[in-house]
Amino acid sequence: MFVCYCVHSVNKRKILVFAHVPPPHHGQSVMVQVLLDGLRADPRFEVHHVDARVSDDLEDVGSFRPRKFWRLFKCIWQAWWIRLRYGPMAFYYVPAPAKQSAILRDWVVMALCRPLFPELILHWHAFGLGEWVAAGKDWPRKLTHRALGNAELSIVLNNYNKRDAEVFTPKRIAVVPNGIKDLFPDYETALAPKRKDRAAALKALRAVAGGESRVAGEGVAKLEPVRFLFLGHLIESKGVFVAIEATRMANEELRKSNAPWRAHLTLAGSFISEEEKLRVFAAITSANAAAGNEGPCVELAGFLDSEQKKSTLERADCLVFPTFYENEAQPLVLLEAMSAGLPVITTSWRGVPEVLPEGYPGVVAPGSDEKLAAAMLEMPRGDRSQGLRQRYEERYTTMRHLEALAAALSSRAC
Repeated sequence: MFVCYCVHSVNKRKILVFAHVPPPHHGQSVMVQVLLDGLRADPRFEVHHVDARVSDDLEDVGSFRPRKFWRLFKCIWQAWWIRLRYGPMAFYYVPAPAKQSAILRDWVVMALCRPLFPELILHWHAFGLGEWVAAGKDWPRKLTHRALGNAELSIVLNNYNKRDAEVFTPKRIAVVPNGIKDLFPDYETALAPKRKDRAAALKALRAVAGGESRVAGEGVAKLEPVRFLFLGHLIESKGVFVAIEATRMANEELRKSNAPWRAHLTLAGSFISEEEKLRVFAAITSANAAAGNEGPCVELAGFLDSEQKKSTLERADCLVFPTFYENEAQPLVLLEAMSAGLPVITTSWRGVPEVLPEGYPGVVAPGSDEKLAAAMLEMPRGDRSQGLRQRYEERYTTMRHLEALAAALSSRAC
């Protein structure tokens, strides 16, 4: 069967984006905003938008509340009005993760909107729905497959995520990695020399064999902090408790070996529940108590705005992101670290390793305090920053993301 692809350059490609933008801030909402800004600046596209936000904040995401359906139906009314006012267009939608309330949202939106639009474009920002549908043959799975099946285009973030979209038999799949604004456009002149000097200092620090330099008049050794950063939602499945415990374990080993440095962990991000917040506070208190008179080894920075995030990434020595989040697809925090040329320790969870350069050494098994602690102890070896920065420039800039996205959206089977 012969299939050709053509780019429609005479008439603008009309798309209705039915997806929410920040707030609340998380990877999906941020990338939808990037898509809107990019396509609206591209003369090949005519873009309409329904901000389909039904949650008040991060704690509300994924919960079941009756008022959410009222908000959802208002969004559907907006989509109907745009369709009637501006004519036929493609319907862009971000499918749910494998969560009951979100799946129910998909059923409602597809039932009431899909028949009115000639094309369905699905952008898979979360992993897991296809895996869930393929795991059984009960009526909710069949209904989900019917609602989202046979889309004209499915956009996935990496090759690993293809398997999730393939369950729904789309006519075409395009791999389009996320892309973010370069936080350090002057990287080569401003930050790269600092990274190189810091890597040399850490390597020399690691080479020091035994002994501690004591401060005159004090009984406590002057210990060099190696600054590890956890950046993301402060929840168990993102690895926050693994990171805290691994920091405690790493420092215990450093203490035993009389090493002249200690691991210091900064937790930057938001809580999504009061219960999780109390658990994190308890874990921090326990880890800091184990540090004794050396001082706190874990600190909480909270949510960072863009400028705070930039300065925190610049000061850090290594990003620690031990995720095993069930819907993880392509964490933006890894891209942010790579834009800063910041060495990374993360997990071999789902498609996460695909983000990094092939064979990158800072990948450990998910959920293992011991493996993460061992990787933290090995961190001060050489300079890994340039390879990460180069990988970012080649694959994950906003420009490259929008170029690939526009190409996928412009091409249609004919």
